[in-house]
Amino acid sequence: MNRVSLSLLFSLIFHFSQAQVPQGFKEKSDKDKFLIQEISLKSPFTLDQEFFFNKKFYFTAKTSEVQVDSYFLMNTKNGLIAIDKDIAEQLKQQKGSALFNEMDFSVRMETGEFFTYSTRQRTGDKISSITREMLSYLPDYLDEVSEPEFFKEYMERDGNKTYVGDKSQFPSESFQGVNLGEGGHMLAWFSKNTDFQINPENRALILSPFGIGYVFFENQTYLVTGWESDDFVSRLEKIEDVNITFNGKDYTPIQQKMEEKIVETGEKMDAARAKEADALARREREAQQRLATASSNGNDVRKAQIEVEITEIKKQILEKRKTLESKAISKSKDFSKKQGSLESAKESMEAMFEGNEFVEIQKLELKESILKDEKALLGNSLDSRERDTKQKSIDCQKRLLAIFEGIYDKFTAIDRQYGADPQQVFLKKMNVYNQEMTPVLTNPCGN
Repeated sequence: MNRVSLSLLFSLIFHFSQAQVPQGFKEKSDKDKFLIQEISLKSPFTLDQEFFFNKKFYFTAKTSEVQVDSYFLMNTKNGLIAIDKDIAEQLKQQKGSALFNEMDFSVRMETGEFFTYSTRQRTGDKISSITREMLSYLPDYLDEVSEPEFFKEYMERDGNKTYVGDKSQFPSESFQGVNLGEGGHMLAWFSKNTDFQINPENRALILSPFGIGYVFFENQTYLVTGWESDDFVSRLEKIEDVNITFNGKDYTPIQQKMEEKIVETGEKMDAARAKEADALARREREAQQRLATASSNGNDVRKAQIEVEITEIKKQILEKRKTLESKAISKSKDFSKKQGSLESAKESMEAMFEGNEFVEIQKLELKESILKDEKALLGNSLDSRERDTKQKSIDCQKRLLAIFEGIYDKFTAIDRQYGADPQQVFLKKMNVYNQEMTPVLTNPCGN
């Protein structure tokens, strides 16, 4: 089994974790891209159920990057908000990005997650998954608007009034943001002309990701008809009463797809490992036979000894890969059970550095390569130039081996100091690995 087979499982983890990466209207900063957050699974809803919506809000929204003229759906009873392919298509055309090619439907839970339903372009598979975010083009402060207290603490009337809507049907007054710190300019437009009355004992706020919705404020229900800040403007156009159903049962949860792939990958690894073990057993018997019958003249004995040593090294590599792959399989199953939680993906990567099989395998592979070059030098088939190249290769690999020996020693020291904290072990080892290996990878033999 080669390195590709080992990386297959980790690529599986990354493939599904990427399916969970927030898809939004703008690119996140590099810092934000690497923030890993645990996905809450406390929602009473499940991916494979029907969702009902009784309101359809038409709106416009724009930033300096994009502009959409679309709609979202609302269930005024349970507070769920949904968007569909219409928004995705508009964003795809404006940004020319494949990010928006696959999404069919997405429902925002009150817990902050999105239940996202997609059709894979390559396979046509219909997949459902849980994402931490879907829309990231809103100002950060809108993420914090989860209770009416936000408006009480950070908004006040400024006396401005206007008419909002495609037929100016929503007379609205402006509330200006105050005490926002670095939040900058912010306005929200409130209208008393609402067709729905919130029951504050049930919920006091139903707000879409675009800042439009209903809020129980000052002991009455307001319709939030618009929002604006330095780089964001949204306006309500109209509201329709609808009876729309979306059936999540038409999509396969990503967990099920992952479990199928994990089982398939594990079976392939087991079969390949068993096949390689059989081949090694035959090779070991043949090597021992050649050693027993080797002529004492010339280099025959040493060449036979090298073949035995290489076989033993290959057996050790096989066992250590088995351990490493077993860890990865176990963590992949955890990843699956949590329906693609990014926290679980992080744990899968950390598992790669629990113990030091990863470095031990690289040490063993270097030893094997050195022995192969040494065996070649013992033969008579190389000319002087080829012999010089082989010797340089041996010298280079010995230097690399010394570096990996040092990394291994530092890894074991980290295990002793931080063994109770897997995250610290992972971060410390990755830091060592990057510092030690970066110059080597750019110029491995110092040429």
